[in-house]
Amino acid sequence: MGANLVPVVRRFTINTRTFNANDCAVVENCATVGTRKLLRFDFLCWNAGDQDVHLGDPTQNPQWYVWSPCHRHYHLKNFNEYRIFDCSGNQRTGNKQAFCLEDVEKLSAGPNTKHYTCNNQGVSAGWADVYDARLDCQWIDITDLPDGDYVLEARTNDSGIVQEDRYGDNVTWAGLRISGNTVTQIAVPCYPEDCLGFNPHTVQATNINGRWKVVDGNHWILDFGSKEADAEKARDVIKHYSMNSICFVGRPDRTREQLMMYFLVNSQTPSGSFAGEDAIAFNPANVAAQEVGGRWKVTDGPKWMLDFGVSEANARKAVWIIKKYGFRFQCFVGRPHAPMMYFRH
Repeated sequence: MGANLVPVVRRFTINTRTFNANDCAVVENCATVGTRKLLRFDFLCWNAGDQDVHLGDPTQNPQWYVWSPCHRHYHLKNFNEYRIFDCSGNQRTGNKQAFCLEDVEKLSAGPNTKHYTCNNQGVSAGWADVYDARLDCQWIDITDLPDGDYVLEARTNDSGIVQEDRYGDNVTWAGLRISGNTVTQIAVPCYPEDCLGFNPHTVQATNINGRWKVVDGNHWILDFGSKEADAEKARDVIKHYSMNSICFVGRPDRTREQLMMYFLVNSQTPSGSFAGEDAIAFNPANVAAQEVGGRWKVTDGPKWMLDFGVSEANARKAVWIIKKYGFRFQCFVGRPHAPMMYFRH
């Protein structure tokens, strides 16, 4: 499985603080002078994999780090990123937060004692680094943000400096209701979608260096390996429905594990049917995110449809997507381990 960094956010609070020009937070460019309203929260970078992340002594790789005069140790540059947004697309970006990567809290199977510190940076398998809500710079400035329902998005390993087997679960979301200086965690009201557009009229099945791919000009969309017939079928499916966007919940990774792929037609759900398609019907009203045997899955009653591993966040996003578009069929081209998955009415 390798290393697998998964963010966790918790313990949301709001407070106000007045900053002076010589305050460390101002010096480190995560606050401005004056009285500011701050959304604070714990951020955990959990190594949910079965191998350690080991970066070592920061002085041996100074290009990766910045010295923090406030925390008085080295931080990984641009390691985490936070933003808060509403469902109309208005957002308030937080910091690209630097991080000292060390063992702080054990969350899953792994060694019983801490190993990594700010002088020998890393995260043991099963452990998490924790940036407590009380720490300087562990906030988003929400001064003048109107009351309402929001989504906090938090990413880890944003610079890609840590090599992982999978990167699709480096993000999480939390729903927040803000009223004055009170914040309450709620169900996530909406999610950003990860979609790439293409022109269905120019899509072709092409052999590139011995692999059959579905391409749009110079950009390849799907990879079917040696299976020419499947690549041609995928091309025909795209043209039949006039699909013009491919979207993901959790991008494919180095293990070629596909989490969720779906296609849209002018931002709408594909409808109709395709002769001979591999389609499984389900009831969107019954779809739920459930933890089954330690893995987060999207289920339709007793049947599971999607497996997101340790990522509860991705499983809940997938359920939201299915319900938003009213998908009723899950379809595949090239099972088992289908390179193409799509959903339709």
